[in-house]
Amino acid sequence: MQIIEHFIQGKRNNAQLCEDGWVVTPHFAAVVDGSTSKVAGRNGGRMAMELVCKALHTLSPLADKATMLHHLTDVLAAHNVPQAATKAEYRLTCSAVIYSAARRVVWQVGDCLCRFGGTTYTHNKLVDTILTDARCHAVQYLLAHGHTAADIMANDLGRAIIFDALREQTNFQNDPNPYNPYRYPVFDGTPVDNALVPELPVPKGVGEVVLASDGYPMLFDTWQPTEAYLQQVLQSDPLCIAANAATKCLMAGNVSFDDRCYLRIATN
Repeated sequence: MQIIEHFIQGKRNNAQLCEDGWVVTPHFAAVVDGSTSKVAGRNGGRMAMELVCKALHTLSPLADKATMLHHLTDVLAAHNVPQAATKAEYRLTCSAVIYSAARRVVWQVGDCLCRFGGTTYTHNKLVDTILTDARCHAVQYLLAHGHTAADIMANDLGRAIIFDALREQTNFQNDPNPYNPYRYPVFDGTPVDNALVPELPVPKGVGEVVLASDGYPMLFDTWQPTEAYLQQVLQSDPLCIAANAATKCLMAGNVSFDDRCYLRIATN
């Protein structure tokens, strides 16, 4: 596989704190998004990202979806702290979008994005949609009652209002209960339900695939317009309550609302 272009930047413009990552091996390409820690003092998202990127080098070239899920899950399980057994927020957690060259498919585990053949594929989770809506309404209320945009960007009270729910939603990740509408798949060292992970075939006539983290609100066929759109919404909606509604905003001193990573590869 040929790397055509790639870009990565942390929201704080600090490579050591960035929880996004990418990897290209002879057999797989992936963008991995470490989940923001819900426990003070832990950076489990970055560790999860690094472990998954490394583990893709040892994944069997012909691995199917189930084999891939088991392999990457086992790697994280081996590195989880004892508290992770009973407290989901302590698990090393990440999302990933992975392209298999041998099978010409993309697997989406969590909310990373991909684009090929003129179509962008997202994999949003219902609980995030609900909490995003709650935060946006809270911020709009605060703005209508004396708070300024600068206030929110210095101290996102809207995120503070939903933070307990953000922490508790970790109990929905990889929930084995098929009747739970809020469950969602991630890599966190616990079994991932195969049925929750999209497998997207890449037609033989398609020569390029874009993989990205959800730090990019919209994907285009190349990086430049993808980055330009992000900069446009950061300018027009820094509070992330309209064009780029999210569970967090562009904080003062940061360069974006989230870490971001973009990878475009040739598949032929």
